Amino acid sequence: MHRESSPPSAPKQRRATRWSVWALVVATIFAVVTTSLPSTAAWAALPTWPSNPNWQALVPGPTTDNPEAVRITRTAGTVTNAAGLTATGSGSTVLTTSSGGTPATVVLDFGRNVSGTPFVTVSASSGGSARTVRIATSEALPFLTANSTGIYNNDHGSVISLNVTSARTYTGALRGGFRYAAIQLTSAGSVTLTGAGVNFKAYRATPAQYKGWFMSSDDQLNRMWYAGAYTAQLDMVPAGVASCFNVPVIFDGAKRDRAIWSGDLLISDPVAQLSLGSNAAPYIKGSINSIFNLQDSNGRLTSAVGFRGCGKFDYAVTYSAYSAIIAIQYYRYTKDTAFITGLRTRLENAAAYHHTRVNSNGLVVTNDNDYWQTTQSGEVTEYSLAYYELLQNMIWMEGKVGTTAKVTEYTNKANALKNAINSRLFNTSAGLYVHTNTRTTVYPLDANMNAVRLGVAPADKVQGILNYFRSRWLARGSQISQPSPSMADPYGHTIEPLNNTWEVMARFGSGDTSSAFDLLRRLWGLQVDTAGSYYTGTFWEFVNSNGLPDRGFDSLAHAWAAGPTQVLSENVLGVTAVNPGYTTWQVKPQKADVTWAQGQVPTPSSSIAVKWAQDSAGQFQIEVTAPAGTSGQVWVPLASSSATSSALTSGATFVQRNGLYDIYNVGAGTFRFGATA
Repeated sequence: MHRESSPPSAPKQRRATRWSVWALVVATIFAVVTTSLPSTAAWAALPTWPSNPNWQALVPGPTTDNPEAVRITRTAGTVTNAAGLTATGSGSTVLTTSSGGTPATVVLDFGRNVSGTPFVTVSASSGGSARTVRIATSEALPFLTANSTGIYNNDHGSVISLNVTSARTYTGALRGGFRYAAIQLTSAGSVTLTGAGVNFKAYRATPAQYKGWFMSSDDQLNRMWYAGAYTAQLDMVPAGVASCFNVPVIFDGAKRDRAIWSGDLLISDPVAQLSLGSNAAPYIKGSINSIFNLQDSNGRLTSAVGFRGCGKFDYAVTYSAYSAIIAIQYYRYTKDTAFITGLRTRLENAAAYHHTRVNSNGLVVTNDNDYWQTTQSGEVTEYSLAYYELLQNMIWMEGKVGTTAKVTEYTNKANALKNAINSRLFNTSAGLYVHTNTRTTVYPLDANMNAVRLGVAPADKVQGILNYFRSRWLARGSQISQPSPSMADPYGHTIEPLNNTWEVMARFGSGDTSSAFDLLRRLWGLQVDTAGSYYTGTFWEFVNSNGLPDRGFDSLAHAWAAGPTQVLSENVLGVTAVNPGYTTWQVKPQKADVTWAQGQVPTPSSSIAVKWAQDSAGQFQIEVTAPAGTSGQVWVPLASSSATSSALTSGATFVQRNGLYDIYNVGAGTFRFGATA
């Protein structure tokens, strides 16, 4: 029997209409994102990367335990066959000094910084029972200076004086970092040298020791990655080389201070791990244990070990936070569960100590220096942010090896601290974080960039902060504070690499990729210019507004300056550990004007390899290889909101679109993805 449609059928029609709309939405999504395996010409024409990038050619470390000079920079007095003292030279070199005359001098150039004990091999001498051969070293040629009598002095510390009495090899005291060595005969007579060089005493890495690497279409970025890795290696000191340490450790600087400083380990530990993998583990653990073995009964961790004596040196409360963070960092990279569980109670004690420095306003007050090198009193924004970063790390660690009660405790403390920072230390008129509650017109780089980097800054304030600091940039980097009122340190340094690294991280983390690359090139680009007067093949402790060091005392192979290696691996190659030891990971490349990048990041079992390329038409291709026992997400960059991505190999599952990325879940194996504009 035919029945007329009755009024109650209308809701069914509306439901059918809704299902049609949802079907259209789903169809639209899958028109943009496909997970099937396409075979069209468009996907076949995707950009690609070099098959053999030859990253090994950029490894800067010496190839032997006794490196020799690559060239002679200058001579003075009477010197015969100076080139004989270079690695490619031959024959003997004769230095002859007449009574009252200019000392015979030859200045060796090792091409980049080296570390160890300088030596000369004497085959003959004349002019008395003993001759004095002096060796003065310097990281940079402008700091290797001669006095009015032609005698050279070190850039820092005392010179080496050798009493030559017979034919043999003479070895001087350790010099932690130098590129140049001036060898002088300062007494009348002559000496014949058949060799000169340095017994290398830092960690010497050839390509075989590199578990991670990086290459891209930008040669300057490539040189930055290896300069940062080599900086960390020169600061890695084998057991027994330094008198205070019978375990391998990582120092702050090769030349000075030659001590364990936790503020430097914040950078050098990830850099060593990302470049050397398990080869770095004894040095990182030795450094962490050296700090934790000296923990105070109140939970405070020391700032440094081996500075001004072999014991601890308590410089700033923030460094106690850094000391705790580096231990958790190491666990994140390695999944060394036994190590971190052995430290967990001490880490909790360190966190408890920091909470004792919180005042009634909920903010940290310490009245000490940090890296400003003068006392900072009151509620210093950066000091509270250092505690906040410690709490964030404690939350993550306790979630892996601790208790839910501790996760809750630290989460509550972090939320309260974040609220206090934003309510009391953010200048709403300027849209910036202030230095302290009493210096409300000083807007420091550290506090503002760490507020952005750590997620303390509200989302609607981030772009204003980034824009302000970009407007304050100098040609060679980001200033520590505005010119007036200034917070330049007492030695006149206006640009510090640690703060600039935090800014680069903040910009990458906020998606301000082009500016992050710009800042990398401004500050560190000059330092990897091989034609530069101060080039060391390593990164520098401080610079002035012109991007150059101002005094020989400054370290030109300094750990806290090595940040480019970390940000290039984790933001440009794009590999980060989500869970300990990369058991779960994320690959999220940020590309800007780089046309291709490839490399690998070490994990406890093997490595994660990434290759990606883009072209001017907005097409992109990426290949990710992950080891067994791991899984992760690949974020495929898109040129526009209308772009299409696809999994080009089987086994990937599309998750969602997030801004200009399509996210896929994968397991172990090799996976390729493409995107077209």
